[in-house]
Amino acid sequence: MVFETERLIIGKITDDDVINLSTVLSDPEVMKHSTVGVHTEQQVLAYISNCQQRYSGNEFCHWGIYRKQDNAFVGLCGLNNHQVDSEELIHINYRLASKYHGNGYAVESVQGLLTFTAQSLCLKTVYALIESDNVSSVNVVKRTGFEFVKATDFIGFKVDVYQNCL
Repeated sequence: MVFETERLIIGKITDDDVINLSTVLSDPEVMKHSTVGVHTEQQVLAYISNCQQRYSGNEFCHWGIYRKQDNAFVGLCGLNNHQVDSEELIHINYRLASKYHGNGYAVESVQGLLTFTAQSLCLKTVYALIESDNVSSVNVVKRTGFEFVKATDFIGFKVDVYQNCL
């Protein structure tokens, strides 16, 4: 376990999560705002391998979100770092399986991620990069204390940059 919230456990992704991750990363609706798009089975396997390499290298990474009551796989969340307008930004990332949308899990996992980021990683600021028409994600970041900074282009996508000072 990396951290937990009231209803969720956030932990390392394992090889056993391939089917669970496929339900998220291969879902066109979940991935429609993703810069990498829908994943094939091979891409899901590569994603798992990449996550595991990042764990061992203490790099920014993604973790699985599991529901405490039954250990059901809800989705994933984590941190990325990318160059945006000549500035290195550490930003949050989250994706939930469609069947778990609307239960408050995105807000809860982001709140937990922010607490973990501030307490364990000692970061002072994190960002969110969101396409402006992704209303659900805009609502999640606003509910978790992020504020709009600017609109910009990010690897060919028009995104809004939000900032949270921890």
